[in-house]
Amino acid sequence: MSKLLVQVVLAFLLLCSTPLMAKKLIKIGVGNFPPFFVEKETKGIFIEITNAIFNQLPEYEVQYLFMSNSRLIHEINSGTRIDAACNIFPDSKVNAHLSVPIFRYTDVAISKKSSHLTINTISDLQGKSIAAYQGAKELLGEKFKEMAMKNPEYSEHPHPRTTTYLMMSDSIEVRVGDINIFWHDLNNKHYKSINVSQFNIHKLWPDVYSHIAFKDPILKNAVDNIIAKLNKTGKLQEIYTKHQLQ
Repeated sequence: MSKLLVQVVLAFLLLCSTPLMAKKLIKIGVGNFPPFFVEKETKGIFIEITNAIFNQLPEYEVQYLFMSNSRLIHEINSGTRIDAACNIFPDSKVNAHLSVPIFRYTDVAISKKSSHLTINTISDLQGKSIAAYQGAKELLGEKFKEMAMKNPEYSEHPHPRTTTYLMMSDSIEVRVGDINIFWHDLNNKHYKSINVSQFNIHKLWPDVYSHIAFKDPILKNAVDNIIAKLNKTGKLQEIYTKHQLQ
């Protein structure tokens, strides 16, 4: 075979193989809700989890599009900008295919060990000064709502960091909210010499999970299989643990 013919054959094979090697772009809509989604530098706990999933699906290239929650719902239902949406709850009324539960929220009551509080049940919160996130009394069950309505020292705040500040400044005894947001708040440079051993974590509620919504049911099924594998190997828990205050 002549040298010219060899070059022609190699060029042909290269051209034929290029489409097979090209990755398929998948556009994923996400919010901007630290520490779960952080638009600056495209990072966050839930971003890392999504990356871990698609690292196992190398045929896809992920592009994240940050938008409001209401825009996420619109785009996954009838828009054209995204192929999937992260952090979708089952009651969100989306016309899409939901993955198995993947993104974890862990609401807890937190107190300082130096306060020597005994909190084993929701009723133990009665009479204590409490700062919670806005809407907590509507989301954390009837017993919690009843306690909050009867407790004059219960307050809710639109910014979770405010609840962290109130506890760290000893203005209240108990902070109620997601544990990962608490660790994120304490990584702020304003809090010095803080570690996990200084707090009691009172787990009074079950974890709540959200999903990834897909327009493509085949991709949704592939992702479900990957999630099962990552749970089995402990990879997903490693991501949550990495973001815990040390």
